[in-house]
Amino acid sequence: MVNKMLALAAQEGVLTSTFPLSPPLYGVYLENADTSAAVIGLSTYIQNESEKRCIMAEELGHHFTSAGICIPRNREFYCYSERTEITRTEYKALKWAANYLIPEHDLLDAIKSGLYEPWELAEHFDVTNEFAAFRLRLFGVKTLT
Repeated sequence: MVNKMLALAAQEGVLTSTFPLSPPLYGVYLENADTSAAVIGLSTYIQNESEKRCIMAEELGHHFTSAGICIPRNREFYCYSERTEITRTEYKALKWAANYLIPEHDLLDAIKSGLYEPWELAEHFDVTNEFAAFRLRLFGVKTLT
């Protein structure tokens, strides 16, 4: 599935590469406001394939939901509205990623087959437990995680 996302990024004209990003930063989406050229950077420190899938999907989510929204780097945000905008932007990208990696019809099929727990769904969809729990919450299922 990572290859599918890499192909989607290439189709959209988004370059992808790996960088030694310092944890907790595992992925970044950058767009040049003047040229609209975009790049997705994935950390060389990503632990496993499921984590890589989730991070790549979220960064693609930024491309599809928040491209053009400029979040200045290397500065502190003292204004609550600025922090709220960043949180909103991150949420939209994560929501896109969750719907992309676990489409509603596939989630319904998995639930009908008896997979209810986030860890079961994470294993089934090859995503992290936290990601599966987030997708369940989007679907309206309350989880313990």
